[in-house]
Amino acid sequence: MNLSYAAHTKYAFALTETVAIAELICQSLDYETIKQQVVIDDLLQIRSQTSRQGAFRTIFQRLEKLPSEYIKLITMGNTDVRRFTVFFAILLQNRLLRELITDVLLDKVKQFDLIIKSSDLRVFFESKREESQVLSKWSNATYQKAFSNTVLVLVSARLLQPTKPKGNYEIRATPVPIALKQQLIADGLEQILVLMLN
Repeated sequence: MNLSYAAHTKYAFALTETVAIAELICQSLDYETIKQQVVIDDLLQIRSQTSRQGAFRTIFQRLEKLPSEYIKLITMGNTDVRRFTVFFAILLQNRLLRELITDVLLDKVKQFDLIIKSSDLRVFFESKREESQVLSKWSNATYQKAFSNTVLVLVSARLLQPTKPKGNYEIRATPVPIALKQQLIADGLEQILVLMLN
């Protein structure tokens, strides 16, 4: 699990693209062959080559450290299994996301308060920026993009549902699909299930 902060400013969830690259990994293709299909042959149907390279780099880094069992869940599972497994892969990488869930979502759930207000998010992100030397060095643009992408991951994973007024969200705890849950337990990763609001 990545313990350092990184500015995840692009390709927040990219479920369809992640499935496509996972399928190539499952074919035991080497890195260069996969990169060729994604970047040169435009497998992901992304207009610019620079954007294709960025998407490939982000998604491949997300997948390359995952054990093969999770890659198979992404390629062969139903939509919910795929979505939660991609979310798991992002959780491993994204410290800010893990801390947002722990410090804000889980705290709210314990208080039986399922509404996340924009002010809750702002207070969390600003406090993290104040206490971390890494985050304090990010430009305002990087900070804002990392902020919005971190929230977008939770919306894409369907753990947050946008509500009114704009900028507010409802927490939606959904059971983790049994295939992924069993694999996580078998691998001693029960603590991840807590972060998935299981």
